[in-house]
Amino acid sequence: EESGAPVPTDLDYANKSWPIVEKDHAASITLQDKDISLILDVLKKKGFEDNTIVFFASDNGAHNAGGHSYLFFNSSGPLRGFKRSLYEGGIRTPSMVRWPGKIKPGSVSNYAWAFWDFLPTAAEIAGIPTSELPNNLDGISIVPTLLGQTQPPKEYLYWEFCTDHKWGHAIRMDKWKAVSFSLEEIFELYDISTDIHEDINLASSYPDIISKMNTITKLAHTDSPIWPIQDCLTS
Repeated sequence: EESGAPVPTDLDYANKSWPIVEKDHAASITLQDKDISLILDVLKKKGFEDNTIVFFASDNGAHNAGGHSYLFFNSSGPLRGFKRSLYEGGIRTPSMVRWPGKIKPGSVSNYAWAFWDFLPTAAEIAGIPTSELPNNLDGISIVPTLLGQTQPPKEYLYWEFCTDHKWGHAIRMDKWKAVSFSLEEIFELYDISTDIHEDINLASSYPDIISKMNTITKLAHTDSPIWPIQDCLTS
């Protein structure tokens, strides 16, 4: 069974009075930071720095396995949940992009995007016309946002996840966040503009919003022969 993170050394954290798994966790983050620095140094030395765009992002929220607790370093901050949760703490993560000469250093954007936006973004950066991309993509290019331009928000963001043999889904639409953890459960509804921790379920007060979320679920879900819902429910 996994215990801690596979690190060669706990660095300066070895002398901390922390559990060993937390020393490992801190060391893995520091070592990753150093390795990324080495990559950036190589780009500079090879003369590729000004012609290389670096994206850094996570595919999920705070880690909470192998004995490590996401609460130890308050890794989710004000968000509820952690990795494998459909609450914001499981799916809402920061990202960083470095594009010399295009992105102003230190600039910050609150534009909400997701991994499925990366392909059309990379295609636009590479000069590939949209006509050469698959015509059924959900993603959009966020190049305007990267360049500091105003970009219309996405209509919605949609996630699905299988946990404990239950098929859950979540939707982010404007200030609203809807969450359901099985096909049988009705949506919980939160106003994350004022309730970022998702504590106050407003579903019963906004039936019209719930109706829209149900419609989005039907539009956004695509049955997959590779990952059928039935496998989640029975495996």
